[in-house]
Amino acid sequence: MVSILEASRLMLEAFSSTKQRAMRKATGIILNAVALDFSEELYHLAVYSYVLSKILSKPKFMGRMYQEKRNEIKLLLYQLVSHAQKNRKKEFSSTLALLEKTVVDVEAPDARYIQTMVEKGKLKTAANLYAHGLSLSRAAQMTGVEKQEIMDYAGKTRMFERIEDSVTLAQRIKIASRVLTGDAA
Repeated sequence: MVSILEASRLMLEAFSSTKQRAMRKATGIILNAVALDFSEELYHLAVYSYVLSKILSKPKFMGRMYQEKRNEIKLLLYQLVSHAQKNRKKEFSSTLALLEKTVVDVEAPDARYIQTMVEKGKLKTAANLYAHGLSLSRAAQMTGVEKQEIMDYAGKTRMFERIEDSVTLAQRIKIASRVLTGDAA
């Protein structure tokens, strides 16, 4: 099980390496953690980890023009780790909001995208939860993404075929039990 602190550290280390592959690996680990034990914080970390992997995939982002933004993102990731270590939930949430604003600022000049990277990150995370065995309704409820969008994305990307670490029957029963007792959120 990956904690919020571990997920934050993974993101910081991967982003600091400036390697998209490292960021994608961190994203996969965090997505799996969200599927097994959903929390609002882990969900947002999964979304932003995905977005940061997309940012690192853009060669222009590695240029001098974006040096300040890269440093700003790295500082915010460091702050997330610090807040998670000290269990400062309010500050953690505020820093997550700042991270989203910073990411949106990075992509704002590039108007080629109809759907923002953050929206796509939320959709991908929701579809991943669904592919890992959560019901479509529960994945939509937890993430705020429409059911139809989740189904469309999961189908188009053939996501179910690519999930390596599926949720075991025992884990599904544990998740179902928490959902039924109200302990899942």
